[in-house]
Amino acid sequence: MKIQFIGATHEVTGSCTLLEVNGRFYLVDCGMEQGKDVFQNIALPVEAPQIEAVFLTHAHIDHSGMLPKLYKDGFRGKIYATDVTCDLCNIMLRDSAYIQESEAQWISKRALRSGAKSVEPVYDVQDAEGAISRLFPCRYGERTVCGDGVEARFTDIGHLLGSACIELWLNEDGVQKKIVFSGDVGNTD
Repeated sequence: MKIQFIGATHEVTGSCTLLEVNGRFYLVDCGMEQGKDVFQNIALPVEAPQIEAVFLTHAHIDHSGMLPKLYKDGFRGKIYATDVTCDLCNIMLRDSAYIQESEAQWISKRALRSGAKSVEPVYDVQDAEGAISRLFPCRYGERTVCGDGVEARFTDIGHLLGSACIELWLNEDGVQKKIVFSGDVGNTD
């Protein structure tokens, strides 16, 4: 078992963690960095098609916003999330893709006037729809088998509708470890 923190290691945006269990790769969150780039998140050290599944703590773009890019790059596994997070991602990822397309178009228009090259969006609406098609809704409190030696349970964390901390039970070579990802913890009441 290996764990590698890809994003949100020095800041609270761009959440992404890579797990390796039984030679297979999983992500917890796949977020987009937002705001001023103080720290640069590292690139995924594996190709998108190698990722078996993604576990999503909640729909905020800094936790889910790179899912369409992951899909664009070849990811075709399941994205495990609560049913409400799936519903919110259906809206938010489409909106994020529209923003990506609009900003690329605006930047390209200005660039072409000055003789520079146009730019492509990070992803488009079709990529967002592809990622949305990979969403697999889970209920709070139920343990779900998600792969060879991997089980997950989503528990309400109170950050926003559908948000969850994710408990993962990882079994490899007769050793079981449990790890909990809090997402963004909400208010106490």
